[in-house]
Amino acid sequence: MRVIFLLFFCFLYLFAITPYNLENLKELNVKILNKKNEISKELEEKIKGDITAKLQELGVKTKSESYSNFLVQIKIDKINGIDFVRTALIISEDVSPLRDKDLEILAITYKKEDSFEAEDLQKDIYESVVKYLFEDFCEQYRAENTELK
Repeated sequence: MRVIFLLFFCFLYLFAITPYNLENLKELNVKILNKKNEISKELEEKIKGDITAKLQELGVKTKSESYSNFLVQIKIDKINGIDFVRTALIISEDVSPLRDKDLEILAITYKKEDSFEAEDLQKDIYESVVKYLFEDFCEQYRAENTELK
């Protein structure tokens, strides 16, 4: 019986978009994590501008009073002269756990990652973040929020 349950659970998991829920997401602050200046300021501004504009098209405010951050994380490692890049989109929010409603903690409420070997560093990073990771986010956001209207 356990084997059937496990197989059924694995089958359902194959069709899941992510384990994260984007319903009723209304406000986010877009932040690019580039403390080591791993990408150029121009690319940083382009990514931030494109994501901000698309979030506004989706109806998400991009200047939040609360601590709700849409983080773009980019890490570049050189391995034998080859640029190996890891990118991620992360939403971190203040939440109240069920165990104590008066307690407010920081939680990661969305995360999607990509890793690749870059041939054209700036172009590949842009495509990974905006064309791949962010498009998946937008698709899930539309799917989960159009039913609410």
